[in-house]
Amino acid sequence: MKKFVLHLLVLSHVYDTPFIKKLCTRELELGLLTVENVIDIFQLARLCDASRLSLMCLRLIIKDFKSVARTEGWRVMKEANPSLEQELLEAVVDADTKKQERARKMEEEKVYGQLRDAMEALVHICRDGCRTIGPHDRSFEGRQLGPCKFPACKGLESLVRHFAGCTIKVPGGCVHCKRMWQLLELHSRMCNEGETCRVPLCRHFKDKPKKDEAKWRLLVMKVMTAKRKTHVFSLATVSARLEEE
Repeated sequence: MKKFVLHLLVLSHVYDTPFIKKLCTRELELGLLTVENVIDIFQLARLCDASRLSLMCLRLIIKDFKSVARTEGWRVMKEANPSLEQELLEAVVDADTKKQERARKMEEEKVYGQLRDAMEALVHICRDGCRTIGPHDRSFEGRQLGPCKFPACKGLESLVRHFAGCTIKVPGGCVHCKRMWQLLELHSRMCNEGETCRVPLCRHFKDKPKKDEAKWRLLVMKVMTAKRKTHVFSLATVSARLEEE
């Protein structure tokens, strides 16, 4: 096989023997296909209607394009078949674009998950209290100071403390308070508790004139459908997403 696999591939196509064609494809897949020969085998696979082998070659070309582009096979193909070179270059660019798009979507999903965590932690702090912070009518003496089950709670705790004591507080005047205003407004748009909600300013934001309503509705939908995240919560990342929206 190592010596005659390509010859057998051609013969299997000429004499229409699918079993031998599959056998040749399997042998190439198990190690005979390399960066050095992938261009030659790719061209041969297309001529022999070996679709699985063609796909394997294309994946290898995309995966290690820089190395493939330095091979003798690429140089010869480039001179003899410029249209195939263009086709492969477009495939590489398309694959890279899709990879970047997947990474962007994963990052977006992570941030929306963090926003969902933040909304749950905000309600938790304002309704039940956590460790050393919570509603004014709750006592925190004797409470356990162990880790909280809400991943965003620790970051929000420091933000809530700042918001309560900041002398500037107006949106735009203090970057930390601006983040808090954004989170409070997002909460009010997601909250269905009405008058019983214990989160500060919830009713205020519900009653005030709405701006950019379509954008907020889209953001609420994305946050509510996002998966919960258990990794480190970043207020800066969450705030940046709110500003973009």
